[in-house]
Amino acid sequence: MKPTRNQLLAILMVGIFPIVAPLMAQTNSQIVNTISPANPLTAAARKVDLKFSFGPQQLQGYTRVTPDMAYNVERGYGFDLGSKVAVVGGGKKGGCTTGQNGRAFFFSAKLAPGAYRVTVTLGSAADESTTTVKSETRRLILEAIHTRPGQTQTRTFLVHLRVPQLPDGTTVRLKPREHDPILVVQWDEQTLLKFTELDWDEKLTLEFSGDQASVRSVEIANAGKHTTVYLIGDSTVTDQMMEPWGAWGQMLPRWFKPPVLIANYAESGETTASFIGERRWAKLLSEIHPGDYVLMQFGIYDLHAHISLERFKEYFVRFIEDTRQHGATPVLVTSQNLRKLDENGRAVQTLDGYPEAMRQAAREQNVALIDLNAMSMTLYEAIGPEKLPKAFVDGTHQNDYGAYELARCVVNGIVKARLPFAKYLVKDWRPFDPARPDPMDGFKLPTDPQLDPARPGARNAAQTNDTSNATPQADNLPNTAATNKTAAAQQDNK
Repeated sequence: MKPTRNQLLAILMVGIFPIVAPLMAQTNSQIVNTISPANPLTAAARKVDLKFSFGPQQLQGYTRVTPDMAYNVERGYGFDLGSKVAVVGGGKKGGCTTGQNGRAFFFSAKLAPGAYRVTVTLGSAADESTTTVKSETRRLILEAIHTRPGQTQTRTFLVHLRVPQLPDGTTVRLKPREHDPILVVQWDEQTLLKFTELDWDEKLTLEFSGDQASVRSVEIANAGKHTTVYLIGDSTVTDQMMEPWGAWGQMLPRWFKPPVLIANYAESGETTASFIGERRWAKLLSEIHPGDYVLMQFGIYDLHAHISLERFKEYFVRFIEDTRQHGATPVLVTSQNLRKLDENGRAVQTLDGYPEAMRQAAREQNVALIDLNAMSMTLYEAIGPEKLPKAFVDGTHQNDYGAYELARCVVNGIVKARLPFAKYLVKDWRPFDPARPDPMDGFKLPTDPQLDPARPGARNAAQTNDTSNATPQADNLPNTAATNKTAAAQQDNK
């Protein structure tokens, strides 16, 4: 018997109802939430519109955060890492939250991996305030935003969140320092709080520090259209976790405004081989989009791991080709030199032929090059033999001042290479000459409470920019040769 028209419609509705019904039950703003929250790799596609206020009054449309709200996963937001805060002001002038006794404080919000636009309103109703903002693992975002009593300043920036999982079900092979609670927040000489690294967790963490650092509100939304600049490299590029250590990659976000987003994938001890072998490169490639950039710096640990110059260049060719296949732009950055001046105060090349191998690869592959190795040698000579140790923690790694100056070198290289995203530099950027570094005595970044307990004197050293005596001078690199040879062998078998 041939079915009637109404019967055909009924059959059709039965088939599509399970698909249509959930959408009919949602508002327009909720439709984007149909992605399963159980899948952290896609959950960031959901619409995000979070607004937090930090004054004494409830603001319409905002979630008020009070001093007793410590972060936990169930609530999904709150003050983090043992922060002690107080609410100041109120009435017509508004109110804010500031750290007790002028201390830094942390605020975290649970978010899925992805790119987000963050808008902060800073300033105290009662006091003059200077606020520096960092995200995740000490990434410098805003530096010394000054407000008069009752004045506010609003700033917007982009942040990047990630997890170790890849879409194929594998994970990045993290180091113990990246997943074990071995890091320490040291609020004072008696108070130590252990925590895990902030770059691979389930939340966005913002740090507010400075003279009477004050925040009135934080708004978090999806980033929208943006350009991501990925960084890959070793400990001289990574987000260094604790004072007094610093790296240029964690200083770079300070110099760029939206739509530029800096995503730092560099990690300590990495070589060209291990970065691939630990699936860090695969993780980056799972996120990259046409129009993005990848700044690549290796060499220090490749030298120590005895990776041949020929193999070193081959890995860079792979990085370059993979990047281009995804519609993004590769940029090579020669490794900064290690701390070594001769008896005449002239910089001595410490990386053998690795910087030149990168220059050759850039020429052969027609890739933009930022010659940080050459600029760092000029910088070290300009700082001079007496002060240069005060820009370093050991013979390889910088403190905040050294990292800040090297980041300015990198930005100079971005401008010189005429990379299109250079047009999004912040307004207070000024051309930088490595032969004329910023005065060390005038440099001041608030000391973070994340202090390395293995470095006696780190607190005072960080506060005075003199880390030369915070730890024994060590020009030798960690023994990573064995692990990197293993990583190289793994790549040869692929």
